[in-house]
Amino acid sequence: KVGKIMANCKFGLNDHKPFILEKSNHHHNDKKHNHNFISNINKEEHIGSAHHRDDGHTHQDHRKTDKKVLKWALGITLITMFLEFFYGLLSNSLALISDAIHMFTHSFALIVSLLAIIIASKTAPISKTFGYYRIEVIAAFINGITIILSIIWIVYEAYQRFVEPQAIDIKTAIIVAIIGLFVNIITGVILMQGDKDNINLKSAFIHMLSDALSSVAIIIGYIVIYFTSWYFVDIILALIVSLVILKWAIDILKNSTNTLLESSPVDVKEVQEYIEKNEKVLELHDIHIWEITQDMYNMTAHIKIDKKDLENYEEILHQINHNLKEKFKIVHTTFQFEW
Repeated sequence: KVGKIMANCKFGLNDHKPFILEKSNHHHNDKKHNHNFISNINKEEHIGSAHHRDDGHTHQDHRKTDKKVLKWALGITLITMFLEFFYGLLSNSLALISDAIHMFTHSFALIVSLLAIIIASKTAPISKTFGYYRIEVIAAFINGITIILSIIWIVYEAYQRFVEPQAIDIKTAIIVAIIGLFVNIITGVILMQGDKDNINLKSAFIHMLSDALSSVAIIIGYIVIYFTSWYFVDIILALIVSLVILKWAIDILKNSTNTLLESSPVDVKEVQEYIEKNEKVLELHDIHIWEITQDMYNMTAHIKIDKKDLENYEEILHQINHNLKEKFKIVHTTFQFEW
């Protein structure tokens, strides 16, 4: 018995032309399995799932907004950086020059995030079968590393002040800290207008948030020092801020590393048990689940069914895909049916 089935799929911005599938009594033998399976007549191992969700427009809309907010945030940060550097040189203020250099690190983080979104929006060559989506995850990883480096710098500065206490120009320092806080609040509010779930944008936001927190700690510390001369307060606050920022940086690095290593974004065992609850599914094995970028979860697996259910495999497939989308946000699947 041979029946032709047309399957059509769209993933992200990539369209896959319809292809013909054929049901055949082909035998698949290895040490673990001895069964029949449904295969593509073009000798592809898996049957393309007819279920899909068009994520292309959704991601494009998000990217347009994210690109806009990053441009505004970058513009404000760069203007502040140049003004601080100019007036720092003019007034011979080391505090202003230091903060200008600090602003440069944030400008770098924003530039990395912006470039990632621009590249991810481009049409990829045929060899890049998943497009450039993963570039945003790489950008988040780079920003996570730069946050760690800034923490090391803060801890080093705190140690230096502990070993060699220095007099602080409190008034100038507070003015610089207030300027930094004001700029970071503005850029933070702008970044919040973008896609909050995008790990790339989130890494840029954490850069701003961490610096805003540092500015608050500096202002509080300098006010305490002004009235009490307790210079050690500055060191304690710096270390507390470093610990808070470290937690955020670790989360960013952990999430981006998991995506780059193709780790499953959902519990594989839970997915397997959920699918096997379907009375027509006898077994699920050779499971692979991975994340391309935000909300783009892929899954491949072998599904074993009873021979009498072969004629209804499309109905089984539709039900499985519907459940995966609703419960686990898995929107692109490729399954091989066996009996």
